[in-house]
Amino acid sequence: MLGCWHRFRGFGLLQYNLLKTLKLLLPALALALLSPLFYGWLQEFDYALLKLLGHLPTLLAVISLLLCISFNQGRLLLATVNLLLLYLVIQHQLQSSLNIPSNFVLFSLLSLLFPALQILISFLPERGLSMRWLARRLPIIVAGYLFCWLAAVNNLLSDWISSLPVGLIQLAFENWLISQWAAFVFLLAGLAGSLILYFRGTLADAALLTASLGCAIMISLFNLPYISLTAVSVCLLLILFTILFNSYSMAFIDELTQLPGRRALENTLSSAGRRYTLAMVDVDHFKKFNDTYGHDVGDQVLRMVASQMKKAAKGASVYRYGGEEFTLVFRGMDEATALPIADKVRQAIADYPMRIRDKDRPDDEKQGRKKRKKRGPTKDTEQVCISIGLCQKTDQHKDSQMVIKQADEALYMAKQQGRNRCIASHTKSPRKPKVTATA
Repeated sequence: MLGCWHRFRGFGLLQYNLLKTLKLLLPALALALLSPLFYGWLQEFDYALLKLLGHLPTLLAVISLLLCISFNQGRLLLATVNLLLLYLVIQHQLQSSLNIPSNFVLFSLLSLLFPALQILISFLPERGLSMRWLARRLPIIVAGYLFCWLAAVNNLLSDWISSLPVGLIQLAFENWLISQWAAFVFLLAGLAGSLILYFRGTLADAALLTASLGCAIMISLFNLPYISLTAVSVCLLLILFTILFNSYSMAFIDELTQLPGRRALENTLSSAGRRYTLAMVDVDHFKKFNDTYGHDVGDQVLRMVASQMKKAAKGASVYRYGGEEFTLVFRGMDEATALPIADKVRQAIADYPMRIRDKDRPDDEKQGRKKRKKRGPTKDTEQVCISIGLCQKTDQHKDSQMVIKQADEALYMAKQQGRNRCIASHTKSPRKPKVTATA
C-alpha cells in the first residue's frame, strides 16, 4: 500500500509539473498562433514600410536590453544579444542566394552557433546581473558572431565550402533548409530547454525554449522572404513580455507564498469602489513555530496558510500583508455575506494537520528513508489557527486605510477573545467556533 501511495504521489507531482509547464508556455503559444497573421501582413506592405519594419527587431532588442539591465535579468539579456546578433548578421550578409558558396557556409555556421549558445544560456543559473557576471559570458556570444561576420566580410568563407562535413550539407528533411547537424543541435537545445523548464519552472526558461524552436523554424524556412524579420521579432516580443511579467512579479507577488503582496493590495483597494469588505488575518502563536522549530518551519506554515486560504476563500482575493498577516478582499460584499466565507477559511486552516519534519532529519535522502523505515511514520503534527477581523467599507470611512485600521481593531478583538475566530466590526460573529484538536 505504501508503494502504491508513493507511486500515486509521484504521478500527481508529474501531472502538476506538466500543467505548470503548459501554463508557462501559454504566452509562447499565443504568439505562435499570431505569427502567421503577422507574416501575412508583411506581404501586403509596400517596400518603404517593409524597409522601415526591418529595424523592428533592433528596436525591440534595444528596449529588451534596457529592461534587462533595469530589472536584473541576466539570462534574458544574453538571449536578446544572441537573437539580435543573429538577425544583424543575416540582414547584412545573407540577403542573396544560398547557392553562393560563401553564403551557404555562413548560413551553416549560424545554424550551429545560435542553438549552441542557447544551450549555454539555458543552463546558466539566474543570479541577477552584474558587470563581473556579464564580462564572463557576453564575450562568448559576441565572439562567435564576430568571427562569422569578419570571415564573411573578408571573403574567407567561399574557400571553406569544400571542407564542410556531409552533416552540414545533407538536409535533415526534404524541402527544409536545416541540415542534419543543425537539426541535431537544435534538437539538443529543445530537449535541454524542455528539461530545464520542467524542473526549474520559470517563464524565462519558457521564453528561451520558444526562441530556440522559433529560430529552428526560421532556419528551416530560410528561403521564404521576411522569415528572419518575423521569427526574431516574435521571439523578442516574447522576451519583452517575460521581462515585464518578471518585473511585475518582483514588485507585486510575494516570493514565499506566491500571493499578491501589499502593493497589489493597495492597487486593488484604489479601484474596489464603495462596496467591499476587508478582512485582516493573522496566524495565531506564529512566534511559537519559529522559536520551537526554526524559521524554515515558520515559512512552511505561511505557505500552508496561503495555500489553504486560496482554496477556501471563494469569492475573495487573498494577499500577503506582511510577516504572518494576510488580507482578504470581498468585492461587492457586505460583512454579513463575507463573514461565513471568512469562517470557512479559518476552519479549513484549523482542520489542516501541519506535519512537522524531524529536527535531526539527515540531509541525505537515502539516509532519511532508512531512518523513517526504522522509526515508522511520524506523528509530529501541529495545529495552525488563524484569527480574522472584518470590516466593510461604509460612508464613514474616508479611504481604504481607515477600513484596514478598523479591520485590524476587529482582529485585535478576535485575539483578545481567545484566537481561532472571526470578529466583524458591524456584524455579530459566531460565538463558538469549531475547534479541531491538535494531533
